[in-house]
Amino acid sequence: MRDDKIQRAMPVLSALGKSVCYLALFLGMQVAVLLPFSLVAGVQAALGGNTDALYDELLANSMTYSMISGLLTLVVILAVYRFRRKPMGEALWLRRVDGPTLWTGASLAPGLYLIIGTLLMLLPKAWTESYNEASAGIDSGTLTGVLAVAVVAPVVEELIFRGLMLNRLRMVMPGWLAVALSAAVFGACHGHPVWFAYTFVIGTFFGWLDLRANSILPSILGHIAFNAVGQILSFVPETEKGTELAAAMGILLLVAIAAPILNRKGVAALFRRGPRQAALPAPNGLPAQPGTYDYDPWDE
Repeated sequence: MRDDKIQRAMPVLSALGKSVCYLALFLGMQVAVLLPFSLVAGVQAALGGNTDALYDELLANSMTYSMISGLLTLVVILAVYRFRRKPMGEALWLRRVDGPTLWTGASLAPGLYLIIGTLLMLLPKAWTESYNEASAGIDSGTLTGVLAVAVVAPVVEELIFRGLMLNRLRMVMPGWLAVALSAAVFGACHGHPVWFAYTFVIGTFFGWLDLRANSILPSILGHIAFNAVGQILSFVPETEKGTELAAAMGILLLVAIAAPILNRKGVAALFRRGPRQAALPAPNGLPAQPGTYDYDPWDE
């Protein structure tokens, strides 16, 4: 009986182990990019030098370092699957979907941003100040910063947390649990408690979206749209009266209402009961159809 439980748990352990490796790749690239800076700062500190200038330089160029680490992560992922001669569309869950499904994430992203932004405004002042300090380097206002946040980060994060992690976890456990685990890891990687809370919500939404679409393409576009909204709003000038920001939020509200209406076919399909797209063969002998796993964490 014990051997049977171990045998049933092995696919789960395999999927979890691979997920840890994907996470290590994601975090390891960030560490590797910052390693030269850390070594220089360590030497200066050991010699009694002032490291404030180095940290100021790091904060000023944090988006450049983020984009470099993201691009290196992409290169490694593509190189590994190219070397192993595995179809990247299958392995990374980049399945083709119809047009309305493809744009579901992007059409719902403005509304999601509006909801999360409103909730952030209702947080206690101390929390808001701490969060603003932690995310100070994101809205750099430079082309590099915009590309890093609105293009590179969404693509890399969707490939790692949904394309690789969620895509494997969903094969060996209930979809809701796979989504929750991948979203929790996604949130934890953002560090700050406020950041964790709202990125967990975003990760859960994108994970559910991908399960419905059987592809991460909708969440990639949705993630790009979500981050792009934040970058666009960062260029709105802050004034005493706040009229510019109010106008920008009004426009965002209109977009949040109009976008799902224009893509009502794709949005409605997310909530429609019925057969999903044909399942793909799963890697490494895992069940081909999510939901047909032998192991359930709630089995006694």
